[in-house]
Amino acid sequence: MVTAETVDGQTRRRLATRERLYEAAVALITERGYETTTIDEIAARAGTSRRTSFNHFPTKSDITLEWARRRRALAADAAKAASPRGDVLERLRAYFGELASITEDRPTETREMLFGYLRACGPVLHPSPMSEELAAWLGDADLPGTGGESRLTVAGELLYDVYLGALWRWMRDPDPRPGAFTAELDAAVDVALGGIAASIGAGH
Repeated sequence: MVTAETVDGQTRRRLATRERLYEAAVALITERGYETTTIDEIAARAGTSRRTSFNHFPTKSDITLEWARRRRALAADAAKAASPRGDVLERLRAYFGELASITEDRPTETREMLFGYLRACGPVLHPSPMSEELAAWLGDADLPGTGGESRLTVAGELLYDVYLGALWRWMRDPDPRPGAFTAELDAAVDVALGGIAASIGAGH
């Protein structure tokens, strides 16, 4: 007989296995690179079988997508903490500030996971949910002049493009100066948000 307690225990074990696999994958990819890291090595470091690893992450690209999702979640938490009352522009600045901080703190991890993401699927074949999330924040703020879904979509995509542009330029530098990415992203986001705020205020 399967009880609720049994199911909860099974769920906890499954989540724990998934977490071990994820942490093993990120550590190995950071150490050895995306291309040279194998599913078998990830499973071995996590202390599980190849079959179990496929049940959680069918491909290495699924790991990079989970990695990106977790970074966005951390940034969203930081944004909400920065502006509990919901100032959307302040939240957006905090959101990108947190992404910059994570990148600066984990440069090798960021590079290798992004290389893996680009090799596996990339932004063309797998658009990021980030632009939709950012557009939703602007929509939820109910700011005057946002003027419909198409404008919000453009604003979200603009902010996403600004972030990606700064990130790709940072990745091209083999030895970036500490703080360089943060400085460029802050400046780029500030310009973009200034334009969005002006457009909203004008009601265009």
